[in-house]
Amino acid sequence: MLTRIGMAPRRAGLTTTAFVDHWRSAHADAAGAIPGLRGYVQLHPVLVDGRRPFPYLGVDACSLLDFDTVAEMEAGFASAHYQGAVRADEEQLVDKSGFSVMLTEAARHRPVPDGAVAVATLLRRHVAVPVEEFRDAAAEAWPARTDGPGHEQYWATGGVGTGRYGDAADLLDLRAFGSVEEAVDHVLGEGEGLAEDLRVAGLTLGNARALVRTHRVV
Repeated sequence: MLTRIGMAPRRAGLTTTAFVDHWRSAHADAAGAIPGLRGYVQLHPVLVDGRRPFPYLGVDACSLLDFDTVAEMEAGFASAHYQGAVRADEEQLVDKSGFSVMLTEAARHRPVPDGAVAVATLLRRHVAVPVEEFRDAAAEAWPARTDGPGHEQYWATGGVGTGRYGDAADLLDLRAFGSVEEAVDHVLGEGEGLAEDLRVAGLTLGNARALVRTHRVV
């Protein structure tokens, strides 16, 4: 099983609310029928008092698509259904010029529940740091959680390719919290969240985060 993570900004002129409403309904119906698709989760942006609590990632849509094999994934995206109905709807929803992707191995230590509030953290390995050193440090900074609402990690395989469609990051860490307030406090406070960041200081090019709510389509 592999997970393809696709990310893109919303189309100009769409508010966050209008974007999410369309994404979770019409687009979910279309994309959820991609041949070979085994799982599909959307990460919806969450606003606090009408604004994003963390700096904007340049991403509004983040989808997690599970396939059994690379061949089945490629066949799904080459299918008439994707090339027709799904791509046509994407044109109404996202700015594909800002699209990025990751091909990953999922480690679902404790599956994040549908509808959960979560912090999605993207980490990019510093170019001077060996892959194994980065993975060891990130695994220590964000150890597998078995006592919270949910914790999943998606490690890039390097199988996407190079250039614009190379892996956008090396790790997506998705951690669920009991509430929006708890999630924001964890990231912005001087406690455990800061300690986690310090453990990877100098090994990454910084952390990019979004506050999201999960929505399972398939």
